[in-house]
Amino acid sequence: MKKELQMVREFHEKFNVVVGKELTLIDEENSKNRYEFMKEEVDEYFEGTQKEDLPNIAKELCDILYVTYGTILAHGLQDKMEELFEEVHKSNMSKEYHPVKAIKGSDYKKADTEKFLKGSD
Repeated sequence: MKKELQMVREFHEKFNVVVGKELTLIDEENSKNRYEFMKEEVDEYFEGTQKEDLPNIAKELCDILYVTYGTILAHGLQDKMEELFEEVHKSNMSKEYHPVKAIKGSDYKKADTEKFLKGSD
């Protein structure tokens, strides 16, 4: 994840896109733009699945990650993301699987992401 974040950081620096130096919320306009970027890439992924176009599916998955990594950088979460991902993974593993989706079962444990963000204000 660090290598990919560094590549996207290079893109952000080249085009003067914000990279948060500390944990932060981003303003409404940037937040909306990030959402629209992610939505567009997910929609393009879905179009690729409808066309059964695996090369395009692969490209769109990379674009989804690219925009996601950019959003991580915008929020200044780059140094916390691996720990956060592990915590969310643990939470997901505590869910029960059903054919349509994973659900919160009796052993479900909510991800405690706040413990990684405290003291960073």
